[in-house]
Amino acid sequence: MTDRPVEIRTELAASERTRVDIGQDGVLHVLAGPITLHLDRATCEELTTTLARAMVVLARARRPRLHLVTQPGGSTNATDPAVGSSAPGEHGADGV
Repeated sequence: MTDRPVEIRTELAASERTRVDIGQDGVLHVLAGPITLHLDRATCEELTTTLARAMVVLARARRPRLHLVTQPGGSTNATDPAVGSSAPGEHGADGV
């Protein structure tokens, strides 16, 4: 049996499936399901920023696409500014 001291960790944050603890030596322990990452503060901050950026990209990619609305009979209403593909504040070739 070894006489290694028991490391005491303090929980910083937790959710149903994840947790972040900090050890006495300042190492952050990021637990996600069956995986634990042992990170210094700078690396943990970089990982957090990268994950946040990835989630923003995913959120933008999942936005519903806009479609051209047709009137009964299949014609489009090109004079209605609510219909079409122009971004807010932009006008089409006819100035509408």
